[in-house]
Amino acid sequence: MRPYYIKKNGLYLHVQTTEHEQYQDTSDINAMYTMQYVFKKEKDGAKTFYDSTEASTYIAKRRIKGVEVVRD
Repeated sequence: MRPYYIKKNGLYLHVQTTEHEQYQDTSDINAMYTMQYVFKKEKDGAKTFYDSTEASTYIAKRRIKGVEVVRD
């Protein structure tokens, strides 16, 4: 079964987590994690979906604009 992908301008959607650390004291380390949506040429590591409905729901919930659901 081939998975579905989200594409924009020929690039695949990747989700990456970025860690932002803040050091106030040696015993006080704060970290904040943010998720970023990045479009890359590589298919490896791209966000995959099992059906088009799941991909469409993902797009709607995250309000991602100008994308299409494809099956490669």
